[in-house]
Amino acid sequence: MSFQNAQSAYQQTMKQAETYKKNTGKTGKQTFPTASAPPSEGGTNIGSIHPQAQSKNTNPYQQTAMETASSGELTLLLYNGCIKFIDKAEYAMDDKKIAERNNFLKRAQDIIRELMVTLKTDSDVGQDMYSLYDFIHSRLVDANIKNDKEALHEARRFVVEFRDTWKEIIKLDRQERFGEGGQA
Repeated sequence: MSFQNAQSAYQQTMKQAETYKKNTGKTGKQTFPTASAPPSEGGTNIGSIHPQAQSKNTNPYQQTAMETASSGELTLLLYNGCIKFIDKAEYAMDDKKIAERNNFLKRAQDIIRELMVTLKTDSDVGQDMYSLYDFIHSRLVDANIKNDKEALHEARRFVVEFRDTWKEIIKLDRQERFGEGGQA
């Protein structure tokens, strides 16, 4: 997937989120339409994440951050969470803590599945991303079943690349919309 395609998909998602906020007139909690909802402006929508789907064990600061984050920022949070769980799974592998490794890898797999479920696949970009998410998920499963560090490292490299690209897209979008200084 090219950087321009990813940037275009991100900008489309941001426009849809802004349109949704305007149309609902919400000032408190923000929710975004489900992935099955048709795009409001047509075109490519790479997905929407639901803040309400988060665990009830989240601390209040994290909960507020998730509820007020844009769809793009939530995706970035998911990538960061996935990387965190992969890293914790590697430490558990090193310490031969099988139950912990399994728990952390299942959580990383859940994040990848959430990204897959919320992904719009009605475009080439969406289909390509879905295939890559599926590959990442399969590598995480291999890492868990076979205690395979190479599979774990391969999955992590892909997630880090997605995260870094997404972070750059958010930064560029903020700079275009708000001027210099936008950071993700």
